[in-house]
Amino acid sequence: MAVQGKYTSEGHPAIDELIAEQGAVFPRDPRDLLGDFWPEEESIDDFLKAMREWRGHAKTDPAA
Repeated sequence: MAVQGKYTSEGHPAIDELIAEQGAVFPRDPRDLLGDFWPEEESIDDFLKAMREWRGHAKTDPAA
């Protein structure tokens, strides 16, 4: 993908142009990427059970 000016040869904005337009800021510290979406009082087993249910797997399906 050759970049000419601010657009690629396919006519789409280059990634640097999109970043500038959207004002995207990338975290410097990887810990900033950690989510806080699961309550600490619930175990990993509870998480895996919920994930299987969200995906629609049967609880008795050993492949789930």
